[in-house]
Formats: sequence, C-alpha cells, structure tokens
Amino acid sequence: MSMEKWRAMFAQNSDLYDPTAMGQDLKYGHIKGFPPGSLFEKRKELQKNAVHNQSVAGISGSPQTGTCSIVISGGYEDDLDAGDVLEYTGTGGQDDSYSNPGPQTSDQSWEHPHNGSLLRSFETKRPVRVIRGTNSKSPYAPLSGYRYDGLYIVTKAYMAKGKSGYKVCKVKLERMSGQPPLINASSQDISEEVE
Repeated sequence: MSMEKWRAMFAQNSDLYDPTAMGQDLKYGHIKGFPPGSLFEKRKELQKNAVHNQSVAGISGSPQTGTCSIVISGGYEDDLDAGDVLEYTGTGGQDDSYSNPGPQTSDQSWEHPHNGSLLRSFETKRPVRVIRGTNSKSPYAPLSGYRYDGLYIVTKAYMAKGKSGYKVCKVKLERMSGQPPLINASSQDISEEVE
C-alpha cells in the first residue's frame, strides 16, 4: 500500500487520528529568532524551531484556526512560484507524495484536514509562513536546505482541474509588504548556505 493511501486511511480513523488535536502548539506569524531569510539545513530543524511543525507534510495547521505554515518544494505539478505570489496545491491525490512525488492519480478534497486549514486561512486572512525547499522548480528556491521567506496571505481558494486531469485544491498566496526582499537564484551567495 502506498504511503499516501495509508495516510488517507489513518486520517479517516478517529480512533487513530484526532483532527482537533492538529491545532495544539501551533504558532502563527513570525517565529522569534527566525526572520525572513533564515536558513535551515533539514526539515527537522524547521520542526524543532516551530517554523514548520510537520516533519513530512507540506501544510501545518488546523481546520479550525487555519494554516500556520507551508513548505513549497516542487512536490505538486500544479504549484506555481512567482516569488511574491504563489499558486499552492493542497495535499492528497498522489500515490505516494512523501517518497516519490508524482502526478495526481485522484481528486483532492477540502475535507482533508490540511486542505481545510488552507481554506480556513482564506476565510480569516491570518498570515501563513512560507518556507521554500531546494527541490522547488523556482528561481526563488534556496540552493540547499530550506529557507523561511516570510508571511503571505491566502487571497483565493478554489478547486481546479489539475495538469493530470484530477480536481486539486488551490490557494493563491500573496506576500505581505514590509518584509525583506526575496532572494532569487541569481542573487544567492553560496557561502550563506554553508554552516
């Protein structure tokens, strides 16, 4: 059984998974000591420092309070990264989105707790932390590891037909003003990435 199918079954079993517990210990907004531009070598560092509390999933949040952070790292074919504006795809609908991201093989739904948290962020306009990973097919992706790139607002939430022909949950995020400028590939200093 693929990891994605196992995760879907797990999330639907209330004896094993309590979606209301997702909201515990979630931190919204900037994390003290980690301004936009902060670099992290591994996902565990993001989790340890409360920048993104999911060790694997790209969405961290609660359907009740919204998304506190997302990681964009090229795992979904329908993601678009234009720097200050993102078109971000929800989770689910891939055979194995953890170890071997690939095309959609089934529809996504807002009923998935992580997707529901994105929808709630659209409703509340509560800022979402955006972290970019190396695997992103974006000129804004870091050369290695992960980088916290600041706060964004979800300005649109909708279902769309994805590139593979299945329905995907989509959100448009726009970067809030008053933050340091984004770093793109042409301006990255490789020495910044080495610790």
